[in-house]
Amino acid sequence: MKRSFDWSDGALLAAYVLAATLGTWTSCLLINDGAVFLTTGWLGDAWDLYFSQVADRSVSLFLAYGPALLARWTFGLSANSYITVAHIVYFTVPLLLWLVLRAIETRRIYSRLYLAVTLSMIYFPTEMIIGCGLWLIWLAIVAERTRTVGQATLATAVFGVALAFTHPSIALLGLLYVAVAAALVFFNRTVPRRSLIAVAAMSALLLVAYVGTSRWLAATNPTVIAALSVNRYDFINPAWMATTVVLFPALAAQWLLLLAPGTQSAHLRWRLDGPAILIITVLGLWFAAAGTGLLTWLYARHTAGYILAMAMALALVAPGAWVEQARRPLLAYAAVVSAAVISYNVDLSLFGRFVDAHATSGIVDVDQPGYGWPQALNDPSGMRGYFKWGVSRNYQRDVVVPTYDWYELTLAFYSFYRSDRQSILFHRLDHPGSWLPYFCSAVGRTLAKPHDPQDRWFLTFLGEHYCVP
Repeated sequence: MKRSFDWSDGALLAAYVLAATLGTWTSCLLINDGAVFLTTGWLGDAWDLYFSQVADRSVSLFLAYGPALLARWTFGLSANSYITVAHIVYFTVPLLLWLVLRAIETRRIYSRLYLAVTLSMIYFPTEMIIGCGLWLIWLAIVAERTRTVGQATLATAVFGVALAFTHPSIALLGLLYVAVAAALVFFNRTVPRRSLIAVAAMSALLLVAYVGTSRWLAATNPTVIAALSVNRYDFINPAWMATTVVLFPALAAQWLLLLAPGTQSAHLRWRLDGPAILIITVLGLWFAAAGTGLLTWLYARHTAGYILAMAMALALVAPGAWVEQARRPLLAYAAVVSAAVISYNVDLSLFGRFVDAHATSGIVDVDQPGYGWPQALNDPSGMRGYFKWGVSRNYQRDVVVPTYDWYELTLAFYSFYRSDRQSILFHRLDHPGSWLPYFCSAVGRTLAKPHDPQDRWFLTFLGEHYCVP
């Protein structure tokens, strides 16, 4: 039976609104992959310029950015208005998926876990956010005992098509759910058996689909292929996933708080209860405030789906008990994430001020001798992950800029919009492994279409510096 809106719902929603509000204010998407996604839509044919290179994730991309592209061409938005609308849309889409979950779930489990996991990834535009939402909506449908086999089969077929174009790791999320749920059943913890069969079938379907999409819809841009190849095994490498929570302990605290109620409601031998939750919360608040950076949100995607799968399997052992046990850990989780959100956006604000101070009309190579631009952070480990505030006397120059300029590529995009399209600060990307998202031919086709002088200027810059022949 559904419960009314309670404190855990309110805390998670407040944390999400805080993240969305501050993230829109600081234009958080312009310092990572989002800069390429948004610019692709602003300049012209998004599919031709870039989206075709990640066609196997097109459902996630078009759900997250499609409405902003439509608004840009329908209402003739200015560049600044478009960036703001795009951020609002980006933050709204997961919220709509959350509302769908609340409408169809019989207990407030699916929606709470989805909003919580989304919060941990929200500042990096990973396709996992959409994928997890669609997967949970599907699971909430097929796990309901009143559904017939025919209804469950139809839902699996429909959602399977959509999920096949979200993110490859969604299949792995399902496999872990099956493994954990099967282990719980073996130890006499009852998990809905129909969910085991349904998730196993969906995972098999997605694995087959991903084999097909990886072959027939593969990227052709060599730098995109290289980037995908480098990160390909991060979602299946246990050593790397363990490393991410060591480098960013705020993630470890968040994941433990999400798993805690399930360890209690499922009556596991090793459970996280009152004292442990308090200690985890205090440590989580510290690391969220003093260690959260760009890579914290980026690396969360490698483990978030698996934590969701484990938390979901544990919760479904005793749904009623889980709802009762989850209130305190979810309140703590919301507090930790809120601290991380504030810390992160303080840094982004400082980064924006630094860029403003160096922005001059025209194009500036920040790597030129004597310019004095800080070097990007190459290694995410060290004191910055645990106590970033006191690492240097000049925190803005020596910590914030190297951390948030980690992508190098996106500085040009960020400075272009930040200066109202009057300035471009850029790095030379002439070293091996550089990500050059566009084909020069696609940039040329886009440049041949009507644009105002500022956009033509930026397209010309992209054609000269950031494209693949």
